Amino acid sequence: MVLSVFAHAAQRELYKLPVGYSPISGATLPFFITLEERLFQKHGLEVVPIFFGGSPLINAAIIAGEFPIGISSGGAIISSRLGGSDITSIGSYLQVLTIDLWVKPEIKSPAGLKGARIAITRFGASTHFAGLSTLEWAGLKRADVIFIQAGGVGESMAALFSGRVDGAMIGYPFGLRAKKEGFRLLFQPSATEYGLFPTTAIAARRGWFADPGNRRVAVSFLSAVSEGTLLAKNDAAVSKKALRKYTRVQVDAELQGTFELYGPHFSPTLKTLEKAMANALKFLDHPKAKQAVARDFFDNSLVEEVGR
Repeated sequence: MVLSVFAHAAQRELYKLPVGYSPISGATLPFFITLEERLFQKHGLEVVPIFFGGSPLINAAIIAGEFPIGISSGGAIISSRLGGSDITSIGSYLQVLTIDLWVKPEIKSPAGLKGARIAITRFGASTHFAGLSTLEWAGLKRADVIFIQAGGVGESMAALFSGRVDGAMIGYPFGLRAKKEGFRLLFQPSATEYGLFPTTAIAARRGWFADPGNRRVAVSFLSAVSEGTLLAKNDAAVSKKALRKYTRVQVDAELQGTFELYGPHFSPTLKTLEKAMANALKFLDHPKAKQAVARDFFDNSLVEEVGR
């Protein structure tokens, strides 16, 4: 009875923090692990995860005050800032484009992409930027393909499997499933010069974390995610457990393959890389993008307070 009272008292002390996130794939594994292993509670937070189909929607919800922190992307953060918001990357655990282009077997070369319909989650999301990097690699113009907004990575895969699109920008474990179904891997950004990119960034408004109390909440959030990221890099069992729950993939080979693919790419520090942000700026079709400075879109001072 006494233990029960103390347990309830401890629960009431947790700071309730709704957090928007996307996508449902291996790219979000550190966040999934931090939830599943109760690392947020360890740092005094009760995080309520809210799924959104794409980073632009997450950023819009942050601006609207629906939640203060979101698992977003660097490209979407830059777009939002150029549009007049104060959204900023306060940390990033995946700064490599791990989103690949899978296509129908009959598309055997970049030339075969001309006129193709390519599924992405949403315009301005990391899948869109991965698609734009594909076009640059292939020597094609933006008008040479048609990007279709599917709403999610799973939906993009479904569109590819059903024949509604000719290709899809998808990450693992869904890429492993596409391979199993006979689709062709045409482009893998992580193996090229286009790979350095803030695929997953933790977004918050500067006006929000300027408040000392909110800043402490943000640092606690980053502290927990930092621990989750280390597990995502090094612990296969914990990683597969989280992936199984949140992606609903049950095939162990696909889960193991996802862990092995993403683990080396998760950053040993949550500091946002200026070069990654600069690469994201290159693909933005915005009149202010050419004059923008990459370091204006992130703030590593909160990660530095985490002590890593």
